[in-house]
Amino acid sequence: MKVEISYSRLKTFYYIATESSFKKAADKLYVTEGAVSQQIKDLETRLRKRLFERSSRKINLTPDGLNLFNLIAPIIEKVESVVDEFEQISGKLRGKVTIASFEAMLLHVLPDYLNKFRNKYPECEIFLFNGTSKEIESMVLSGRVDFGIGSTEELSEEIIGKELWRFKRYFIAPLGHPLSRKRRLTLQDMARVPFVMPDRTSKTGHRVVKELERHNPNLRVTVEAGDWEVVMKYVEMGFGVSVLPGIVIQHRDKDKKKLYMKDLSEVDKRSGFSQYGLLVKRGKYLSPAARELIRYLSPEFNFDALK
Repeated sequence: MKVEISYSRLKTFYYIATESSFKKAADKLYVTEGAVSQQIKDLETRLRKRLFERSSRKINLTPDGLNLFNLIAPIIEKVESVVDEFEQISGKLRGKVTIASFEAMLLHVLPDYLNKFRNKYPECEIFLFNGTSKEIESMVLSGRVDFGIGSTEELSEEIIGKELWRFKRYFIAPLGHPLSRKRRLTLQDMARVPFVMPDRTSKTGHRVVKELERHNPNLRVTVEAGDWEVVMKYVEMGFGVSVLPGIVIQHRDKDKKKLYMKDLSEVDKRSGFSQYGLLVKRGKYLSPAARELIRYLSPEFNFDALK
């Protein structure tokens, strides 16, 4: 017997999955939370599958829910963008683009690109989300954003990364720190002194921990912070040394006068660079505006690889 499922129920399911919230989905759809719950209950009954794991804190997709989401997300997104697709055929670009990235990229690299794009396509709206490396990948995988701009290292197989920028990493220490006077600094030297740790879930933090703990399993971490500027502040205060990507440092001249900085590639070539670029989920439908912005950022981006 054929199972009939209305588009409205699939659309409701899609918004709950992307928002991780029944309430936020209801707000997006301009219906009550009760109506949303009833539609999902009916959908689960018809499919004979449980689609969500419900807890007091968060709503997560079950494996069956994830399979359904990956199947319908491109369809829902394309239908929702049909007016924008039609306008593009007639030569007019409009619509919104949602991007997840991290603070330093949003403040120091993207403004010039986005300003030129906006001047060329004034009817396009751009929504920016600030997050950690882990949060950016999560937003890309969940479909909450069109694409991310973040680290292109060690990505999930579901994400296609296209490197666009490469920045040096730097060892930083308080002015006058004993390691600032060493002519030949090594990772062993860095592992023996107190350390101010960038977020361990970030690519920089994970790599730093892995390398330093290889030289000293009892690495002493005095402070751990997800914000790079917080890391710089506590290094300046003498809590320890750290490692940060150049994208943070090169735009902060006032901090360069307060800290000792050394190009990490002179210490360890493998850890000397951070790579950043586009992060796009495989199979993701991209609106005309999102496609055009990606082309603007990376003219050689291979859209066929997303299929």
